[in-house]
Amino acid sequence: MEIRNLKNTTIEELLSVFNRSFSDYVVPFHLSLEQLELKIEAEGIDMELSAGTFESEKLVGFILSAEKEENGKRSIYNAGTGIIPEFRGHGLVRKMYDAMLPVFKERKADVLILEVIVGNDPAIRAYENLGFKIMRKLLCFNGIVNVEKQNPEVEIKDMEDFQWDLFQSFWDIEPSWQSSVPVLGKIRKECRILGAYVNGLLVGYVIYNPKARKVYQIAVDKKYRKQGVGAELFRRVGHVFEGQTVSVNNAEDTSEHTAAFLKTAAGLENRVSQFEMEKEI
Repeated sequence: MEIRNLKNTTIEELLSVFNRSFSDYVVPFHLSLEQLELKIEAEGIDMELSAGTFESEKLVGFILSAEKEENGKRSIYNAGTGIIPEFRGHGLVRKMYDAMLPVFKERKADVLILEVIVGNDPAIRAYENLGFKIMRKLLCFNGIVNVEKQNPEVEIKDMEDFQWDLFQSFWDIEPSWQSSVPVLGKIRKECRILGAYVNGLLVGYVIYNPKARKVYQIAVDKKYRKQGVGAELFRRVGHVFEGQTVSVNNAEDTSEHTAAFLKTAAGLENRVSQFEMEKEI
């Protein structure tokens, strides 16, 4: 058995092992080739930072990793860990992390980050045994946007680029990895930005990916909340997707306003929650 990075592994082999690994997961799911390619691009997955376990040159397990630097801290994100059923129980996750740790240190990484589904107690215990600690709980929403009533006082316009200084002034919480500023900067061409204006003043925005049907960020100026601004942004997003399912992943559970809005105003459901876990290197 050998552990090495995935730079010479084909996307087709990775897809096969990915789907076998998650076929009996807490929340089973299956990706197409296009969906896996989109995940790799959208999350900035680096195959040289990603580990694979090989038995007789066949991939049997992996940890997909991405890297970012934000606020003076360099982080390595676990974008997915999978081991096919017949090779579980052999400590491969620990072995893959141990094998990649020198590479992470060479990149001057400060912290390892991952997300694990609430209720997946074996995985949570395994990561805690590796030194990871739960930092916060993240709520994942999806469904068909259901906002019918238009708010004539709010004007929605397409925006050409991120206005992070202003956007961040609307935040209550820090976005998780997939929705963070450095990651969205890398996939700018895949994103669409809508601004909400009241009397010509930008008071809210939404960033979404029409191809992936994901909303990465939505925020409204605190002075303009509960006035239908967020609902009008989602009404416009709903028109874009025309009855298709939309996902809004990893809203921090401490932001009660966001969770309540996504449920009541946007018509989405919180079907899955995750813990964000970290380990200092």
